[in-house]
Amino acid sequence: MLAAVLQEICEPKTWLESRVYLLLHHFGIEQPEQIDLHRLCTAYDIDILEISGRSRAHAHPTVTNRYIIAVDERLESAEKRVKIAHELGHLLLHVGIQPHNSEWMIDWQESQANHFAEHLLLPLYMVSPLLADCNRYNAPAYLAQRFEVPLSLARSRFDRILARLHAKGFPVF
Repeated sequence: MLAAVLQEICEPKTWLESRVYLLLHHFGIEQPEQIDLHRLCTAYDIDILEISGRSRAHAHPTVTNRYIIAVDERLESAEKRVKIAHELGHLLLHVGIQPHNSEWMIDWQESQANHFAEHLLLPLYMVSPLLADCNRYNAPAYLAQRFEVPLSLARSRFDRILARLHAKGFPVF
């Protein structure tokens, strides 16, 4: 019964979540180790460069229809993955230059790019089968290690699963 509920709660609940899962399935990504951001960016004509400075995405300066994600080289590997996924979200979801947008539009775009990164880096349909391998208290650290993401992001996604289980009547808190 719990397995069926876990499968149900890991179904996409939002338009963005369903689009990210379609993208992952399109590229045949079914396991955490297959979430290769460099491969995804290459498929969309996006180069990843490491720089000393704020991470950002922009049009390629010399090649038409190509883009660059510049990621701060000083970040830990897991943080770099989050930044790259966030900037990929901007490039795939948003049109225009942020500074020309209103403050609420910038906040909305940032929030959407953050959610894109969460869904891409820790898709719930990959997370739930792994939960059988660990207990509730070790789950966030285990997920952070398996998905190569910061512990804070793994905790957030695990909390989302617990909240969905709670909404289905399971005593998880």
